[in-house]
Amino acid sequence: MSDAVGSAGDDARGAPAWRARWFESAPHVFATLAFAAGAFTLLAVATPSLEHVRGLGVLDRFIVELPELSASIAGVILMGLATGLSRRVDAAWAMTSALLIAICIYAALRHGHVLAATAAGVVALLLVMSRRAFFRHSRLAALLPDRRVALGIAAAFGVAMMGALLWASERPVFAEAPWWRLLTDPHLGRPGRAIAAGAVVVFAGAVQWYVLSRARGVPSLAQSADIARAESIIAKAEDALPDAQLAFTGDKSFVFAEDAFVMTARGGASLIAMGPPVGKRGAWRAALSALRERAEELSLRPVLYAAPPELLPDLIDVGFRVEKVGENAIVDLEAFSMAGKARQNLRTARRRFVEREGAVFALERPPHASALFEELRAVSNVWLAAHGGREKAFSLGAFDPDYLSRCALATVRMSGRVIAFANIWLTADGKRGAIDLMRFDPEAAPHGLMDFLFTEILLWAQAQGLRTFDLGMAPLAGLAEEKKYASLFARIGRLVHERGEQFYGFQGLRAFKDKFGPRWEPRYLAAPGAWTLPIVLAEVALLTNGPRE
Repeated sequence: MSDAVGSAGDDARGAPAWRARWFESAPHVFATLAFAAGAFTLLAVATPSLEHVRGLGVLDRFIVELPELSASIAGVILMGLATGLSRRVDAAWAMTSALLIAICIYAALRHGHVLAATAAGVVALLLVMSRRAFFRHSRLAALLPDRRVALGIAAAFGVAMMGALLWASERPVFAEAPWWRLLTDPHLGRPGRAIAAGAVVVFAGAVQWYVLSRARGVPSLAQSADIARAESIIAKAEDALPDAQLAFTGDKSFVFAEDAFVMTARGGASLIAMGPPVGKRGAWRAALSALRERAEELSLRPVLYAAPPELLPDLIDVGFRVEKVGENAIVDLEAFSMAGKARQNLRTARRRFVEREGAVFALERPPHASALFEELRAVSNVWLAAHGGREKAFSLGAFDPDYLSRCALATVRMSGRVIAFANIWLTADGKRGAIDLMRFDPEAAPHGLMDFLFTEILLWAQAQGLRTFDLGMAPLAGLAEEKKYASLFARIGRLVHERGEQFYGFQGLRAFKDKFGPRWEPRYLAAPGAWTLPIVLAEVALLTNGPRE
């Protein structure tokens, strides 16, 4: 298969621009045309224009009606082959070409439909000429229609049955005929028998799907041995991101490759990996391949959420489609300064909290005393009660002492009592940091407290010699800035970002982080098909906001 893919790819790159564009779009164009041809054929046999032949026996009538029965079956198969064509499968190309030629002959010789015969013949010819666009190998038995095609086939059957009823209603005996005569009557039942033949094919496909398909699996949560192996890889990882610490939230499973792993959880019909692979840079691609293989074992869709820019070449090479889903605020600590007009408000807030409010900032590294967790729990409970009462999951940590005991903890005390805290992720090499949970007591915290907390954390990180500090993602930020060439996904995301402020506060979140002068680094969502990306993004949102394991 790799040789075929490489050859086809070389042909596309070496061809003129119009031919390369056709190479990319041909599978989807022919999938649409094949589906339309199949639906038209099914509708045609549901409204026959042939004269009634009287006095025939069962066998003779079967022979007379065989072209219509065959055409109905061919129409259903053509619609089903749309899935294989869109995936560039050579077996689907061969079967579609043969069926279109047969339909061309059927329309011309059986019905004298010159236009239909010409259309089928032209599409068949163009399909034969586009042979190189269909280079993937797969068995036809494995090409079951995807959900959209299946719904389209159901809709085509509905239209065909309505057409058959309208055709039968024009016959004089229709009003007095019982319903089964729509199948058994020598003349009245002619379209019903053709539709029934197509329905048998659909039923056979459904049985095949039920027998061959596997129930979607659920990945097992990481056990002690998995966590120990992940800890070892994180400790030796090259230029790891701070959010590798999400591996220890207790709601993920791990997919290992040599010297790298991805952390995953099931969301809907997807196996979703959080962030890039963790481990040696040369093992990233192997980890992505392992993710795809594990997803196939579980009959799930492989997905990667919050991928950084440096991962894009590997994602594309292993067959993912990519869309931007937001930007992370990265503060370059070597250049960070509290001086200047842009930091005036931060300096003012800092003086106010220290001098007037008596706020005391502290940052403690593990191990932590159990008494500290009890103080933090009280703040967390009040904060949760004011924000829906439920912990988030997957892309964020939660208040869990076992998890938080691995992290540095930043606290703000007033009058000796903790009123705000955050946990900090630090990389093993001490070069990068990031913030995870940020919680405060809404009743006791003065206005501007989070500005003070963030400022103190950044100054501490700078004093510790960290190079960068990640303030987290601004979801859907930076999408479709060049509107003319933006994808539909990006345009919809930008619209949600602009119009959904009252539901999430997209722009307010970005404005808050902008106070600290970050550079905005893009983050991406990756899945095998472009059309699945909106569904996948919804699955990620439900996974993050759903109940924790």
